[in-house]
Amino acid sequence: MIRCCDGVNYRRITRRLQLGVITEMIQISAGPYRRLRPALLLPQAIRKERSDRVPDQVEAFAAKLEPALAKALLGAFQAQAGAVSLEAVVAAIESGDVGKVLALLGLPADGAGLVATALQDATWAAGALGAKQIATRITGATFAFNQLNPRLIDWLSTYSLGLIRQINDTTKDGIRQYLTAGMTEGRNPRDTARQVRQVIGLTDRQAQAVKNFRKELETFHLRRSAGGYNLGGKISRAPGGAQVYALDEDGQLKDGILERRLRDFRFDGQLQRAMQQGKPLTPAQIDKMVEAYARKYLKYRSETIARTEALRTTNFGVQDAWRQAIASGTVPEENIRRQWVLSRDARLCSLCAPVPRMNPKLGVAFGQPFATPKGAQMLPPLHPNCRCTVWIQPFEPEQLA
Repeated sequence: MIRCCDGVNYRRITRRLQLGVITEMIQISAGPYRRLRPALLLPQAIRKERSDRVPDQVEAFAAKLEPALAKALLGAFQAQAGAVSLEAVVAAIESGDVGKVLALLGLPADGAGLVATALQDATWAAGALGAKQIATRITGATFAFNQLNPRLIDWLSTYSLGLIRQINDTTKDGIRQYLTAGMTEGRNPRDTARQVRQVIGLTDRQAQAVKNFRKELETFHLRRSAGGYNLGGKISRAPGGAQVYALDEDGQLKDGILERRLRDFRFDGQLQRAMQQGKPLTPAQIDKMVEAYARKYLKYRSETIARTEALRTTNFGVQDAWRQAIASGTVPEENIRRQWVLSRDARLCSLCAPVPRMNPKLGVAFGQPFATPKGAQMLPPLHPNCRCTVWIQPFEPEQLA
């Protein structure tokens, strides 16, 4: 059996060539074996079989960035709720002007700054990763990622402001329905104000889920069964202990709404007794359960945004490193191709699965968008909680001919 000097098994590579899943090539000569750049057609749906492959590195790198970004987002949401005066909300509600209440909302400067800094650090770190990949994939390449590239700075500024604006807008959408319902139904302004503060930071859909959860609790004693609640059951957890949820095709949470899996399971005994005894839950019990549900939903939203945006910044940072390498003459742009890489496991969604087949086998040109079921897209993610990445690689001109 032939073994290269770097420990690569030649027979295994030959077998992988037959399977169409090649990650590297070697050249056998009279002198020492030397590694060459990848130089074969890749399958349309790239298999992620080795942790040292570039797509795996990108996904793993994004996963490492998630906790810091999620922490910054959750802190910003909590600061947002803390900055809103209950008395000011009560006064605005009593005036009957929804706009006055919405004007009180918005991420405070400190919270927004933490989010922007986390996004910037993630992009810079991904750019450094891209530079490292370029240096190892292109023979003789010496290249350093420039964090102060004007184009990158402009993108970061626009991107951060856009994300913060989107967060603020979706928060206001979530609050608006609470205010409208409270005013229409003539509820006590202070009770409405307290409920408003509970859902600050949530989207319209998430705030509605919290509102519906409260309604369910108010009549829970009339139930004969708890449906999909699985009272007394256990939280579904992934390896490592993180709670997992069922998502729809757009990556939106299903069981947090339909089965209330985001509830605090410690209250299940109270829910079971309410059903068995036909005795209503007290307002204090309901408030605690709803508060815990909203708190977990806010944490879930922070993690969802962090997961999605960590992948977005990582993909962009790596691509920007290649863009800088092209601009510096390190590699010709016409030789670069970008491939959409799926995460091949049970969580692969039907929305992302067809993307590789919708694009050329070798990938799209560097400046060309990918064709996707949602239209042209320059980079993943395609939806919230998407885990797709981009594999950027150089080819020889004769391979592209």
